[in-house]
Amino acid sequence: MNVIDYQYFETFIFTAIFGVFAIYHILLYIILRYKALLYYCVILIGLTAHFTLYLLLFDADKSFSLLVQNTSLITAMVTTFGFLIFTRNYLAINQYKTPRLNKTYKFLIVATIALTIIHILNIIIAGYNTFSKLLELLAAFTALATMILNIISGVKLFHAEKFNKYYLYSYTPYLLASILYVITWLLSYFFNIKTDYILLITSILITLQIILFSILMGFKFKSIQDENKRIQEEANNRLEYEVDLQTKQLQLAKKELEIQNKELETVNKLKNKLFSLLTHDVRGPLNNVSTLIELIENKLSDSPLKEITSKLKSDVNDRVSMINTLLDWSYKQLEGVKVHKEQCDLNAIFITIIKEFERAALDKNITIEQEVLCPSIYIDQNMLKVMLRNLLSNAIKFSEFGQKIMFSSKCNSDTIDIIVEDFGTGMQVDWFNSKNEHCPQTKKGTKGEVGTGFGLLITKDFAEMNGGKIICESEINNGTKFTLSFENILPD
Repeated sequence: MNVIDYQYFETFIFTAIFGVFAIYHILLYIILRYKALLYYCVILIGLTAHFTLYLLLFDADKSFSLLVQNTSLITAMVTTFGFLIFTRNYLAINQYKTPRLNKTYKFLIVATIALTIIHILNIIIAGYNTFSKLLELLAAFTALATMILNIISGVKLFHAEKFNKYYLYSYTPYLLASILYVITWLLSYFFNIKTDYILLITSILITLQIILFSILMGFKFKSIQDENKRIQEEANNRLEYEVDLQTKQLQLAKKELEIQNKELETVNKLKNKLFSLLTHDVRGPLNNVSTLIELIENKLSDSPLKEITSKLKSDVNDRVSMINTLLDWSYKQLEGVKVHKEQCDLNAIFITIIKEFERAALDKNITIEQEVLCPSIYIDQNMLKVMLRNLLSNAIKFSEFGQKIMFSSKCNSDTIDIIVEDFGTGMQVDWFNSKNEHCPQTKKGTKGEVGTGFGLLITKDFAEMNGGKIICESEINNGTKFTLSFENILPD
């Protein structure tokens, strides 16, 4: 085998080694998506292309040989560019932790790209040989600067991460190869010396460095996987702890809630008993007392006792009205009260309510008139009666002797209005519109009647529970008009 064949075979072997490593790491990057692998592939592609050019020189003519030599600067810059971006990524060099190193790497990266572009433009446009030699010299110094910068970065960040020290050790073959290659290139530039054996040594050192880097990349990737696994396990443990803690807190909250529910159930039972007691044992006897006083009053002739019984009857009626209002309010507060709507005859309801207050109206010689323009409404009948009782009771209470009260209903396009209007002392509408549910305000009636102030509050709540609203229009000494307005809907 002659010398040329030996050199050809040698170059072919190293080109194949670099190419196989390049393909292997490209496949690894596609599978693992680890960015450092991609940057490392740039180094291997540059080396493969550079040695392929040397391989082509063996059978090339003079003109093609010149083109290959010109192209070698491009492949050398690609390799240098790969080393710059790979080292910056591997050592985690960035503008926050190492701003100066980061700026230096950016400068050299821009320099390699600029030299490559300028060299290509010179080949295509000008073709100045002297300028090409100058660019090759600058490229050699850029590669040398890259080698020195990588060494400085490795030393400076030696303890920053576990695998940084191994990077510096693995870099030693490339360091020796770079020094040998640059010195040889400079000597061949100025002197006519043989570089065959130096090229062989350089190729062996680069191959060794590639093997070491590949092993290092594998260990680092394994380390990253282990660290991610550890972080995930810690996160899972923390999450498990938090879930367990939250579960225990929820269990305690559930027990407390169950205890509170039992207490509330007991209180509600007690409230129901109290409501029943008030309904049957207080309101009933008071009504009987009122009836008894009325019978006694009818038996008495004109005498001082009749005036006393009249006053007593008025007081009892006031207390009965007060208890009725309070009971209605208590009923509304009970747990589980629901609205039971049905089609109601307004004429019949008006007659029933008016009859209940017939004697109270007679005491003040008050006339109650009714005008039913809308005969029926879909509503909870018991709640409607409570609302009308409260409004009629207030109307009588604040009407003067001999006045009248109007009961009416009318149908609109989308609402049904039930109106209770008096012409008595009137009221402050501002107070009605802003009244406090917990602090009802009251005033005495025209005969000194007293109340709890809950009547309008109950009426408002019951109206809203039935999907309606209450509207108050009033002027002092010019009467009050209450309108219960409900949607005009048909039953389901």
